[in-house]
Amino acid sequence: MINKFQYTRPGSVNEAVSEMQSGSNSRFIAGGTDIVGVINEKIKMTCPDKLVSLKDTGLDEIIEEGDRIRIGAMAKLSDIEDSKAVKEHFRVLWEAAHQVASPQIRHVATIGGNICQEPRCWYYRYQGDKFHCMRKGGSLCNAMMGSNIYHSLFGGAKVCPSPCEEQCPNGTSIPEYFDLIRKGDTDGAARLLWEMNPLAAVVGRVCPHTCQGECNRGQYDKAVSIRNIERTVGDYMLENAERLIEKPQEETGKKISVVGAGPAGLTAAYFLRRQGHQVTVYDANSRAGGMLRYGIPAYRLPRKIIDRIVEIFQGLGIVFVQNFSIGRDASLEELRDKSNAVFLAIGAWQSVPAGCPGDEAAGVEGGIEFLKKASEHIDTGVKGKVVAVIGGGNTAMDCCRTAKRLGAERVLNFYRRTEAEMPAEEDEIREARAEGIEFRYLVAPEEIISRDGRLKAVRLQKMELGEPDESGRRRPVPLVGEFETVEADLLLAAIGQRVDPDGLRVETTERNWIKVDERHKTSMDKVFAAGDSAIGPRTAIEAIADARKTADSINRFLGGDTVLRKKEFHQELFFDESCINESEPLLLEDIPVEERELDREDSSSASMEEIKREANRCYNCGCVAVSPSDTAPALIALGAVIRTSKRVIPAGEFFSAGVDTSTVLERDEIVREIIIEKKEAGEYQKYNKFRTRATIDFPIAGLAANFRVKGGVIEEARLVFSGVAPVPHRFTEVEELLKGKKPSEELAVKAADLSVKGVKILADNGFKVQVIRAYIRRAVMEASK
Repeated sequence: MINKFQYTRPGSVNEAVSEMQSGSNSRFIAGGTDIVGVINEKIKMTCPDKLVSLKDTGLDEIIEEGDRIRIGAMAKLSDIEDSKAVKEHFRVLWEAAHQVASPQIRHVATIGGNICQEPRCWYYRYQGDKFHCMRKGGSLCNAMMGSNIYHSLFGGAKVCPSPCEEQCPNGTSIPEYFDLIRKGDTDGAARLLWEMNPLAAVVGRVCPHTCQGECNRGQYDKAVSIRNIERTVGDYMLENAERLIEKPQEETGKKISVVGAGPAGLTAAYFLRRQGHQVTVYDANSRAGGMLRYGIPAYRLPRKIIDRIVEIFQGLGIVFVQNFSIGRDASLEELRDKSNAVFLAIGAWQSVPAGCPGDEAAGVEGGIEFLKKASEHIDTGVKGKVVAVIGGGNTAMDCCRTAKRLGAERVLNFYRRTEAEMPAEEDEIREARAEGIEFRYLVAPEEIISRDGRLKAVRLQKMELGEPDESGRRRPVPLVGEFETVEADLLLAAIGQRVDPDGLRVETTERNWIKVDERHKTSMDKVFAAGDSAIGPRTAIEAIADARKTADSINRFLGGDTVLRKKEFHQELFFDESCINESEPLLLEDIPVEERELDREDSSSASMEEIKREANRCYNCGCVAVSPSDTAPALIALGAVIRTSKRVIPAGEFFSAGVDTSTVLERDEIVREIIIEKKEAGEYQKYNKFRTRATIDFPIAGLAANFRVKGGVIEEARLVFSGVAPVPHRFTEVEELLKGKKPSEELAVKAADLSVKGVKILADNGFKVQVIRAYIRRAVMEASK
């Protein structure tokens, strides 16, 4: 049964626009040959609640007006067939209109509807929205790895952010810099990352890479190794920073104080310095890096990486002041008064205590405090001892592995759920197990047993899993009366971190985080905050993302523009054809367990050749459905312009593949008419359409050719295909080749060969290559007659 909707027939364009603006889910209807079927077959998840008909808007005339012809958007295709003026001057358009579907359809369908029609891809059109594809707000183009016999030869269209960049907290343009790597433009990839994430070498090592979990390739074989690629590019960024980073073109004279030199502080300092501000970073530790240096072991993140980042930032003019304490060396108000803005990124340096009786005993320590001591090479007292670690996150794994490398005789990990619920990365758990860490699941410390004030054992409560909690994981439930006792010399609590904002005199939340508004501003004037101290303990990439947004707010507060890189959606995205083949992802080889040390990185970065091969596995996710309009390529070939209710758009700029759209039209914008100048018409015009049946079918490939030929020489050529790319595809290189030459068999073959240069053949659509070649060759040869 068809969905119910309101149907209105306004009497003018202005009334139609008003009707559209009055509803949030309204749609225009032109001829109606398409949208009624879309609604009836439930192709989309939601149905329009109102259809605004354009039948009575007076846009159905075809007027010959001196040196041009004006075609109303509501002119039927049969009207164009019957127009002597169109047939005489613009035969390519006449032929295109004549070849649309059947006479019955052409007596209803309009030219405005034809150029605005939705994709004809069967995944898009499948009844009941069984395939929720990209063009309808989904995340996957099913045709990429499915049946794609009628799909694009010239890459896909980026209609929405790819799942990987959507999943990245920083919104890193992953497919974009992968594309640059595929093209061999490593400098370009590095420059792009410098614009989005100056700590890529860090993130490429320690990021939990949630982006890979959303990689569409993972539905086919295995996800692209995004983190390993970023690691190598990040190393390249550091090696070539002085050449790749442009220093500020002018100084603003504005002074910014950054408190904290962790991932958030470093990120904000970088982006604000790039805007020309004077940036000074004040940090409580003896060396910059914050939790990157003192909370992540060197075998995961070498200290030379952090040192190099600081060196680069100093070269940009950022000043670092170490061993600085708010309250001891200066108050926050004093910093504020000598600055135009202050950025707080003090981190979360206090471990949450074990939280059970006896946790004040000697030998019970916080995981963060333990890792900081290990980083500073302070004796941790674990050598030859039994160490127990509470917690299931990456910090807990770092504590376990660090204790083992420092010579602990035995290291046990206690976790109150099962391994499936552990928040730590799978590879961290795997490597911990390989290094001899013993895992005990479904247990939680009930009591610390001590003797003479020192830890001797841990009494553990046995648990079982109950219903899911707010995190989505099943809640651990104590098993009444079931306990066990495990002897240990040291207990490390790695179950969370806390912020210590004492002395800052800014408002805090119930969880003691610094309270900020939507602009990341605190309760104190000119003071902003980001990172762990404002959003709670998070990953490095989350701190980087939060700091980048806050730096943007600060720059705007100081009267500047955005520091955020604007993303562009390209209508033709290319990928390596090998991506459709099954392949294994790039994995880094770890050094043998027996050779692992505390201060030596466990693995080496991949080579440039290796990451290029891995980048070739990327689908560069876009929609590979094709433009199905017959009249669109003809209008582009004729240099037509399209007048809407808001503007005038050249036909070549009118088409755009997007979510719920095939044009650049805004939701309440109407095509009024199409204007074609007679001077644009060439002596040779032809529309050739390849299809399986003479009527009904949409173009598998359709070429609109418009040649101006004088004295047997091609003065100008316009060649535009439908059915081969997400938008009508103009062959500008072929046009340049033909200009000023006499048509010949040799020239026709050259043009045909050039036309298919750079095609990206999918599994099933390679036959289209010969169709394109044949039509281009035929057009060149016929232009000479």
